[in-house]
Amino acid sequence: MDRLQLKADIREQKGKGVARKLRREGFVPGVLYGLDQEPVNLKLDAKEASRVTGGNAIIDLTLSNGEKETVMVKDAQLEPVKKDLLHIDLYRINMNEKVTVEVPVELVGTAAGTREGGILEQILREVEVECLPTNIPDKIEVDVTELKVGQSLNIGEVDTGDITILTDASETVATVVAPETASAEDAEEEEITEPEVIGEEAEDEEAE
Repeated sequence: MDRLQLKADIREQKGKGVARKLRREGFVPGVLYGLDQEPVNLKLDAKEASRVTGGNAIIDLTLSNGEKETVMVKDAQLEPVKKDLLHIDLYRINMNEKVTVEVPVELVGTAAGTREGGILEQILREVEVECLPTNIPDKIEVDVTELKVGQSLNIGEVDTGDITILTDASETVATVVAPETASAEDAEEEEITEPEVIGEEAEDEEAE
């Protein structure tokens, strides 16, 4: 897995007003914590911070006081419409200790049931895994080739090698349903769907 580089300034000021000012200036507030050390408030370049928020990247973080930390993104708060980064949480990791992360699930192969007219449905799109940072997969591939109409595949049936799946083993990853079943479910969803009511957008708050 490639390691990313990121720089951050240590900041003393906190609060919503400070956060708004930082964003206007092209920065984003953040917090660094983990490994039983005191949290550190950060100021990061918004574009550079946005670059590291995808996936489960390992990041070499350089602080303004010269200290270096190995971190991962714990949480990234985005503006709901424009998807601009509003706040980022980074946590320290030990490369020799396992971490818990969410990994996307990707179905591979053509399900046998689709040749019989069935429809393949993916139920589970992410799983929680535990492994060393260097072993974090980009995705968990699930082979659905053998699935016939009426059959399902649970995450507990998927071989993931040395990676421990923490998601409940009984969770269904994918299933092949008969066409008439799928049509009936779609019709029922359309019948009960109500117009969405959009309320006033709540003012974002800095999580600290």
